[in-house]
Amino acid sequence: MASWRLARSLEVLRDEIRALHPGTTVWTIGDEAHVVSDHRPNAAGVVCAIDVLGDGGLDLARFAEVVRTSGHPAAKYVIHARRVASAAYGWTWRTYTGSNPHTTHVHVSVGVGPDGRSTGPYDDTSPWGLASTGGIEMFCKRGDKGPTVEALQRLLAVAGHPPEGGADGDYGPATSRALFAARQEVGTQATSGDEYTPAAYAQLFQLLARKQGSGKQGERGPAGPQGPAGPAGPRGERGEPGPAGPPGATPTRIAITGEVVAVDRA
Repeated sequence: MASWRLARSLEVLRDEIRALHPGTTVWTIGDEAHVVSDHRPNAAGVVCAIDVLGDGGLDLARFAEVVRTSGHPAAKYVIHARRVASAAYGWTWRTYTGSNPHTTHVHVSVGVGPDGRSTGPYDDTSPWGLASTGGIEMFCKRGDKGPTVEALQRLLAVAGHPPEGGADGDYGPATSRALFAARQEVGTQATSGDEYTPAAYAQLFQLLARKQGSGKQGERGPAGPQGPAGPAGPRGERGEPGPAGPPGATPTRIAITGEVVAVDRA
């Protein structure tokens, strides 16, 4: 592949992320599966997309919301947990129907134009505003309200345990029950779902990964019926002759019978 570089605006975003959450994985250029994507270099050799993981403690749902509301001049669209928001649609969340649900990472694209051919202000180095928020709070507890709680509720819904009442941003008994049920599905020593802790975070993403195709192996099925017997094999080679048997008994009398057919009278 020809030489390439990352868009300057995404370099700024990457640095802001790692300043708050060191060790965060940020993917840049895509593989051959990303044929039409901002993960591929555009005509100028610039990659205009990154995928951000939560392995450094970053709250992905809250991060996606910060990107959506940042007003950054280079921002093009953001995808997370089966939702997409873009400049072309006024930055409102819409359902994302792509094959990858983006539940374990956040995709951010910059510039304007179609995927793989982005142009425009992708090199704008304005700040994204992560530092001004003092960091993105990731954990919460029963009684809390706000975007962090809403992010947890949306992740629970993707994991198959939607709280009653939906993602209302209110950490009440419904959210507590949903979190506890999700944690129980993968095994937990917790006795309630009243706190969204680092351990709960790890178990929730373990459950998400399982839901996305790494489930348990099923039980072995019953044996099938026995097939018909095969044809007989070829005749084997003749063996060596066995040892001679013992001699028979000598007769004591010989009887000759029959008629005379000729007489010599010479």
